[in-house]
Amino acid sequence: MTPSASPLQYRRLRAPMDDGSTFFDPPLENCARIVGKNVTLASRRDNLLGGHTIGQLSSDARAHLLRSARAYTSAYRDVAEAADRAESPIILTGHQPELCHPGVWIKNFLLDHLARQQKTHAVHLLIDNDTITAASIRVPTGSVALPRAEAVAFDRQLGEMPFEARSIADSDAFASFATRVSETIKPFIDDPLVNSLWEDAILAAEQTGNLGSCLAQARHRMEEKWGLQTLQVPLSIVCDHAAFRCFTAHILAELPRFQQIYNTSLGAYRRENRIRSQTHPVPALATEGEWFEAPFWLWHETILVRRRMFARIVANTMEITDLHEIRHSLPLSRDTSADKVVDELERLTTEGLRLRPRALLTTMFARLFLSDLFIHGIGGAKYDQLTDAIIEDFFGFEAPVFLTATATAKLPIDRPRVTLEELRDTTRKLRELDFNPQRHIDSSAEAQRLAAAKNDLIANSPEASQRKQRHLKIAQFNNAMQPFVAAQRKTWESERSSILQLLRYEKVLASREYAFCLFPERTLRSFLLDI
Repeated sequence: MTPSASPLQYRRLRAPMDDGSTFFDPPLENCARIVGKNVTLASRRDNLLGGHTIGQLSSDARAHLLRSARAYTSAYRDVAEAADRAESPIILTGHQPELCHPGVWIKNFLLDHLARQQKTHAVHLLIDNDTITAASIRVPTGSVALPRAEAVAFDRQLGEMPFEARSIADSDAFASFATRVSETIKPFIDDPLVNSLWEDAILAAEQTGNLGSCLAQARHRMEEKWGLQTLQVPLSIVCDHAAFRCFTAHILAELPRFQQIYNTSLGAYRRENRIRSQTHPVPALATEGEWFEAPFWLWHETILVRRRMFARIVANTMEITDLHEIRHSLPLSRDTSADKVVDELERLTTEGLRLRPRALLTTMFARLFLSDLFIHGIGGAKYDQLTDAIIEDFFGFEAPVFLTATATAKLPIDRPRVTLEELRDTTRKLRELDFNPQRHIDSSAEAQRLAAAKNDLIANSPEASQRKQRHLKIAQFNNAMQPFVAAQRKTWESERSSILQLLRYEKVLASREYAFCLFPERTLRSFLLDI
């Protein structure tokens, strides 16, 4: 969101359509100024959260972020010696630990580019509190004349569970994934990146049984081979720190007010943008009797079902629950220090409780406490326009500016090209045969007679009472001329059918959603590094 924009001014962000195109907003030449602005904004925040200033919490959270990211990253790849710039700004991006498409992956390359340019820290946040919905990727196969997309699994499909808790269930499927992908895509791509990527994925699997960690570490090692020098760390590690727990305690202590601001901002966002869906961009926070829904997830390490969190005040304590198996009491009220809550949340964590932020709170914490610039994709940028409004109403200060980045890269497959404009043009010509057949008839006497009679009828403006009769006569002439344009109709219908078929094939062959590991290195590497 640009600094001058209203928090609820909906900016219609769209991914570029053309192959090899990028989208950065604001423009990259403004990034140094934006980082400077965000640093200045942060220096002015003096709010107290549970007895601590935002500045104090942010300083602690950033130090923990960098320590944890260096420790996590150095476990599987080389990490450059830390320069003497502990107080340098931090640029952050994040995504689920999955096999994403190049439009998402470009954020990591931009992260490295900006960090080098501005001498900042660069950290990728693994959003491992999200659930893994499919243990497979779509892979094009068949032929250009008859393509199709098949799902190729890298693990057995289990129920939805958070990435941080998801272990590899089928080691044979995981080990053979690259071979099966290569065989499936062989008609189009000779040597996809998955072959080299999966060597590191298998190595990671030997060190950690966590599925998301294997995928993320393999991807990060490939980035290292391509020259990127960034750190990464799971969100679950970031959440296991006093700063996040203090942030959580503050939201819970102010939950009725926070929920009211959250839902009011969401309603205004939907009205402003004419959104009728009750789940877009996020559902409203609910109230169940005395229970207020809080924007967090709850689960236990022995019950890997992620559920919404609810809370209520009981005397001088706050109860939290998932309205199913989990219920705990916290020593929390609006007037008490958060330190006791922080200690209790830490204790509950050691006993297996997992409390994680939902989408808006994830980026709210990342932008306010962890970074000086956050790089979003298109989807995150859309919903974080809402986050801006919540930040400004709840905390009472201006939200930091974020950057939106995406790209479109299509698999290098030679194929017939066809566009929607060609379909629209052919459809228009067929409609013309229905309503203006006289423009396309042959030279036979009867055809010419019908055309002349229709043209005469059109040339003479009727009285108002005769317009309906005139319309019926024109329709009769149009019907009478149809036999004389039948050959032309057959040609254009065949043309339209071919275009529709090619468009269906184009949807398979030219999708921008294919995982980056399906591309050959020679095309994708140069594209992503050329920022």
